[in-house]
Amino acid sequence: MKARRRWPKRALLASAAAVAFGVLVVGTQPLAVFGPVERLTPNVIWRVETDRPLVALSFDDGPHPTHTPEVLEILEQSGATATFFLIGERAEARPDLVRRIKAGGHEVGNHYLTRIHTFRHSDAEFLVRLDRTERAAEIAGSPKLFRPPGGVAWPRQLRLARERGYSCVLGSAYPYDGGHPPVWYIQWLVEKNLAPGTIVILHDGIPDPRRSLAALPHILATGRERGLRFVSIGALMQAANEGSN
Repeated sequence: MKARRRWPKRALLASAAAVAFGVLVVGTQPLAVFGPVERLTPNVIWRVETDRPLVALSFDDGPHPTHTPEVLEILEQSGATATFFLIGERAEARPDLVRRIKAGGHEVGNHYLTRIHTFRHSDAEFLVRLDRTERAAEIAGSPKLFRPPGGVAWPRQLRLARERGYSCVLGSAYPYDGGHPPVWYIQWLVEKNLAPGTIVILHDGIPDPRRSLAALPHILATGRERGLRFVSIGALMQAANEGSN
């Protein structure tokens, strides 16, 4: 009978501590961790360096025939604008909503053709799906923003997207609302990270975004109380560039 390997207690404790630390960082997203993350991923935008009182708001996985209009109504009431990262197939099915998003002064970004991760796709397949989504969402001008599904892609795919003129954008305040956490957690995680240059990630295209919709008015009100204005990612980037000139 093969002997079972026995791990030293110190190794077990160190492993448990590492796991606990990882869970803590992922679950709380302290702003201090983004500095090292940004240095490790120089081709990904997590936040924008600026002294201006601006925060970027973004929504993923739409357009959704019910929930996207609900988000648009909340934003209109608050005087906020946002970036909507659209799924290509959904944009093809609802061109009316794509037009409505833009008519409200909002920005659209490329969230790939489907919610399926890019990992299994060849370079040619990746570009076909990226370009098809660009046409469906009528993405033009600068900046062109790409957020890979699940927030992950092969480095070569990000390079291909850059060659198409895209900047890869994630965020620095993401409450994992696709996993349906409580409303209080969504509010807490986003609000504690609200600072000039923060990029917030929420979802309007998941099957049940009611918790995100419930948290959104409070998040917007908290930002206003702090003197912050919610804008699209492109507007945030432009304001930061103007401030550095």
